[in-house]
Amino acid sequence: HCHPNEKRSAAARVTMSSGTGVIPPSLQVSGDQEGKADVGIVGIGVMGSNLALNLLSKGFVVAVWNLEVDVTQKFVAECDKDFGAGKLLGSATYEDFAKLLRPPRKSFILVTAGKATDMVIENLKRVFSANDIIVDTGNAHFKDQSRRAEEVEAAGLRFLGMGISGGAEGARKGPAFFPGGTLSIWEDIRPIVEAAAAKAKDGRPCVTMNGRGGAGSCVKMYHNAGEYAVLQIWAETFAIMRGVGLEGSKIREVLESWKAKGPLDSYMLDITIQVATKKDDAAEGATLLVDRTADMIGSKGTGLWSVQVAMDVGCPAPSLAAAVLARQMSMVRPERMINEKRLGGFVQRPAQKLEGPELDSFLEELEHAVFLSIVASYAQMFQCVRAVDKEFELEITPNLPRIISTFRAGCILQGALLEPMTKAFEADPNLSNLLCAFPKEIETGMDAFRKTMATAALAGEPATVMQASLGYLATMTRATMVAGQVVSLQRDVFGRHGFKRLKTSGEATEESYNADWPDMIP
Repeated sequence: HCHPNEKRSAAARVTMSSGTGVIPPSLQVSGDQEGKADVGIVGIGVMGSNLALNLLSKGFVVAVWNLEVDVTQKFVAECDKDFGAGKLLGSATYEDFAKLLRPPRKSFILVTAGKATDMVIENLKRVFSANDIIVDTGNAHFKDQSRRAEEVEAAGLRFLGMGISGGAEGARKGPAFFPGGTLSIWEDIRPIVEAAAAKAKDGRPCVTMNGRGGAGSCVKMYHNAGEYAVLQIWAETFAIMRGVGLEGSKIREVLESWKAKGPLDSYMLDITIQVATKKDDAAEGATLLVDRTADMIGSKGTGLWSVQVAMDVGCPAPSLAAAVLARQMSMVRPERMINEKRLGGFVQRPAQKLEGPELDSFLEELEHAVFLSIVASYAQMFQCVRAVDKEFELEITPNLPRIISTFRAGCILQGALLEPMTKAFEADPNLSNLLCAFPKEIETGMDAFRKTMATAALAGEPATVMQASLGYLATMTRATMVAGQVVSLQRDVFGRHGFKRLKTSGEATEESYNADWPDMIP
C-alpha cells in the first residue's frame, strides 16, 4: 500500500503543495523541525517501516514520506509513543520531506523496484540540492542501478544502489547491506548504514562499499543466485533422503548432526531443519506441512537476471542456472501432472529403502555430496561476480574478501563456509577458482559425490542442482574435454568453422585450421 502510483502521487503533490489545508496537523512541518532528521525513508511498507524502527532504535532522527498520508500519520503516532515525540518526523509532500532532512540530505527508497523507484528518484531530484544522497534499496538489475547512478550524478546529486538481505526481520534487527554507487558517498552514509547493519561475531558491521555504479546490486543479484542454488541443494538433499526411506524426524536428526559438526552449519540448513518436521496445523493427525505444500516456487527475477548476465559475459554457472530452471519447472505443475499420468510409470522409481550400515554409509557419502555441491555453487557465484565486474568495470573484485565477510550475519547466505572462502580470496586475490581453496575436501569427497549422484539417479531423484554441481566440478578441473574436441570438429565438418590445434605444451594455437572432410549435405 505504500508504493507510489504516478497519477496519485502527482495529484497529492499538487494538492498538498498548494496550501489548501489538506496536510494534517501532525504532518505539518514547523520551523524547529527543519533540518532535524539524520536520514529519510520514502515508502513505509513492511521493509520501510522496519528499517525506520531499526534506525530509530539506534538513536537517529528519521523523516518519512509515504503515498498514503493516513499510513504516515498512524506510523508517526505509534513511533511517538515508542520513541518519544520528534524522533520520527512525517511529511505529506516531497518539499516538506526535503525540509526535514539535514544537508547533505540522505534518503533511502523502499518502494516497488522498477517504475515506482524511478518516479521517486525524479521527485527527489526535484526537491534535493547538490551533493544530496539518494539510496535505492530495491532488488534491481545492476545495469538499471548504473543508469540511475549516471542520471543522478548528472543532476549534481549522489546515488547509492544498496541491496538488503535478511527480509523484514533483518531490516528491523539488522540486515546485511550491499552498497554501490558514487564512491564519495561512503563516508557520508557510512555511520548510518553501519549502525543499522547486522554485526558479525567479531563485532564488524555486515556492510562495505562494494564498488561503483551498480556494484551493490550486482553483488546482491549473485547473492540471490547463490541463495537459489543452496536452497535447492538442501531441498534435493531432503528429497534424496526421502528416496532412501527416511521420514521427517530422522531427516531432521541427520541434518542436526551435520550442523553440529560445523562446516555445513548455516542459516539455510537451519531453516531446512525447521521444514523437516513442521506439522500441518490445518490437517488432522501428524501430517507434515511439506506433504501438503504445492511444489510451486516463486521468484522475483534476480536469479534469472544473474544467469542471463553470466551467459552474456561467458561465465559458466550451471548450478545457478539449474536452480532457476528448477523453479521454472516447479511452476508448470499442470503440465507435469499430465505427463506423470502418461509417462510416470516408465520414469519414476519407488523409494529404495536403506537400513543399518548401508544407510550409515550412504548418509556419510551424501554429506560429502552436499558440501561439494555448495562449494561448487559458491565458486560459480564468485566467478560470475568477477567476470561481470571485469566486463562492466564496477570495481568489485578488490573488495571481494570484505564483501564475503559481510555475509556472516543478517544475511540468508550466513554460514560457516564463508570463513574459509574469505581467507582464500585474502590469501590469493587472483585465485583461479574458489574450488582450488578446497583441495583436501575434494580429494576426500569426490568419490562419495559421484556415488551419491549415481544412487540418486537410479532411485529416480533428479537432484538437478547437485548433478549440475558435480558436472561443474568434473569439467572445470580437467584440462581437456573430449566432448569439446568432438564438437569442434563437428562444426568444422558441416560449417567449416575451423578448430584450434593443441601444441605439445597443451596450449591451444592462436590460428584456426580446417580439415579435409567429405561433402556432407544435410
